[in-house]
Amino acid sequence: MKRSPSSLELAWPPGLQHVVFRELGWHCGRNANRNIRVARTNLAKACQANPEAGDCYMRRAVTELGDLNVEAALENCRNGLAVDGFEEDFGGVELEGRILFERGDFEEHARVTFNRKELLVGHRRKQLETEWQIAVNNYENILGRKAGGCLYELRGNIARICNRQAGDHKKDPQECDVVSLQEEEHVEAHIRKEKKLQKDTRMLGQLYLGKTWKDLEFLQSLRENGHHGNVVRLPGAKESSESMSNTIEECYQKVSHSLHQLQSRTPVYTLRNKRFGSKQSADAYTQENLFKWRYKTYRDVYNQLDRMHELREQRNLPELLKFAEDTLWNYYQIKTTRVFPDQFKFTAEVCNLVGLAVLDQLEVPLNLMDDPLEDRLRHLFHLPPLRETALVVPIFGDKSTFRDPAAPDKQYLSYRNRRLKLEHRLHHSKYPIERALLYHALAQTHLDGEQLDTARIMAGSVMRAAQEAGSNLWFALGTLQLVAADCLQRNVEKLARSLTSAAEAASALKCSRLRQVIHVARIINDKLISKKKLKRASEESQLL
Repeated sequence: MKRSPSSLELAWPPGLQHVVFRELGWHCGRNANRNIRVARTNLAKACQANPEAGDCYMRRAVTELGDLNVEAALENCRNGLAVDGFEEDFGGVELEGRILFERGDFEEHARVTFNRKELLVGHRRKQLETEWQIAVNNYENILGRKAGGCLYELRGNIARICNRQAGDHKKDPQECDVVSLQEEEHVEAHIRKEKKLQKDTRMLGQLYLGKTWKDLEFLQSLRENGHHGNVVRLPGAKESSESMSNTIEECYQKVSHSLHQLQSRTPVYTLRNKRFGSKQSADAYTQENLFKWRYKTYRDVYNQLDRMHELREQRNLPELLKFAEDTLWNYYQIKTTRVFPDQFKFTAEVCNLVGLAVLDQLEVPLNLMDDPLEDRLRHLFHLPPLRETALVVPIFGDKSTFRDPAAPDKQYLSYRNRRLKLEHRLHHSKYPIERALLYHALAQTHLDGEQLDTARIMAGSVMRAAQEAGSNLWFALGTLQLVAADCLQRNVEKLARSLTSAAEAASALKCSRLRQVIHVARIINDKLISKKKLKRASEESQLL
């Protein structure tokens, strides 16, 4: 049976055990097929076997640094420098500065390098002077030549701001502290923020990681898809899903930390200035790039409008609603006013186009009089019948009579997900006419979910948003949603008032087809009221 190097029991003298473990760990951590876990274990055994061997700590620090475990690397390096005889070891001093630089402690890196180089002479001093020049260049890349002096003068104020604690706002120890402990409310990020984060991550990866930015993107997709949703598992794999998730998270954190360190040493604005040479050239390139994106945006917008007009001519309302919703959220919402200055005009164009397409569906059917009187209004306004719970007669031994109480209600889940998505989009809508469209979609969702009272509330919200936008079209569509809710409730008295409001909205809209539909609906509703009165009178006469 083959045993791993870390499990070998060596019968060497105590004075040589640390040498064996040190060389074994150094070999496992430095070769092409390196095994960091085995190298870390053996180097730890070497340090334990001989705590006075400073070179064991140094090699362990190099191994940890190669695995981007900078905290452990710094601890081992300083433990090695603390050993008698290694305080002024040049390799250890240089390694400590490099670890501090990789860790992001630029001030400490500059201080240690400057102080150590003053104690040396010859070629070693020149090496530390080169390291010191790296620290100086790093500060010039980050701060420039003017910001450094300003920050140095304000260092006292900056320290006070950084050391300020939220608990300091308490004036009385007995007073309830509402500042330091605040309720955290989870708010879903706006789609523009998500897209900007993805764009910035892709840009930073391409600038600082080169071709390996694809690895970062792949790790990020694994984390977003449940860590291991895209991983193909082999039949003989022994790693559990939890360990796989931890491994992916650890890899992502290491790559992300390296990316942030590279960006902090040479920020994007420094790369930009070095690329163009002057601020005028950089601004000219930015302006040219802005015009390119603006041209592309308007080209896409006009193509989208052409597609919507085509769908309206085809009377394909479901596809038009889906396409318009995707356009308004996944395209218009991610554009800024610099790239898309006419966003309001085109948003109003899309919303009005959708409203006209909804209005096109309303017409008096030729076979309306063939339906029973109670179903004519539902047929006129294209309303589905309410779902009635079927009475199931139990049959002993038949599996059709059993319903699993734990089974999910897919219809309700679809209604809830649709409602939550529209409410989230409504929270980020900027224009009243866009809110009218979203309230109308919410009202239709509540109608489909048979939440008729909530649908009436949403219809009122459509009318208020339409009044705020000054849109007669969406005000009329709001009154029609109110009519639809009253029609499904079979409340003819409320329906009479709703139809009166709809007739006034149709007159303001100057739409003859809509006026004709509402006129027919009022005639049918009057017949229903008369029928209800006759039925009530006959019931009272029978009682007398």
